[in-house]
Amino acid sequence: MRKLYYKNKFLIRYSKPLENKRLFTAIKLNIITLKDYNLWPEKVIALDAFCQTGLQWSRVFYKETDYLEMWDTNSDAIRYAKKEFPKAVINCGDSIDAIVNNKLGRRDFNFLIIDTPLPYMYSDGSFEHFVFFEKLFQNINNKAIIIMNVVCNIETIISKHTHSKDFIEKWIVARQDFYSTDKGSVVLPQTMINVYKRKAEQLGCDVNYVAYSARNEYVGMLTLCVCKK
Repeated sequence: MRKLYYKNKFLIRYSKPLENKRLFTAIKLNIITLKDYNLWPEKVIALDAFCQTGLQWSRVFYKETDYLEMWDTNSDAIRYAKKEFPKAVINCGDSIDAIVNNKLGRRDFNFLIIDTPLPYMYSDGSFEHFVFFEKLFQNINNKAIIIMNVVCNIETIISKHTHSKDFIEKWIVARQDFYSTDKGSVVLPQTMINVYKRKAEQLGCDVNYVAYSARNEYVGMLTLCVCKK
């Protein structure tokens, strides 16, 4: 116990400068869990639809992929992504348009990362993945894993990233519509689980696994494993 105590004291003291390691922890644990459930694909055909430089999430699973496609609208971020992931198919462009209008490089992805910017409103007035969620299913293999960032309580993230009252009200309405609730500011994890399961089933899929996990104190991750009927 003495050894464990001093080990933890050491980690707490010296891990602060390396705090960005937390970025990788949530997705790593999710992948380990999927492997434990025997849900991880043998050949990973992956899409990181909002990749930035790729050092957020793509880095974690890059070596396990047979194919990795990455998208971002920021040309500087894409330049670094191409340097870090030379074997990936990397696009500087609108991934939402590509998803909706069948412009992705493939339509048989079995692992999709949807790390949308938060809090953020797109030019069409939409939020998060609400507008294009259903369209993801026209770009997946018979079996697929979809991991999306989600927000249970928008007050937590708004407290860190201040936005106007109008922005917040529109975001709440969008969440109410998508989650079919009368309180869009707070959507509990179990409600999210039920909603995504129901939506996937309505799109003609069996749901093998659905779970919520915290990414940090502001944002969570919704993992959905589906199989087309």
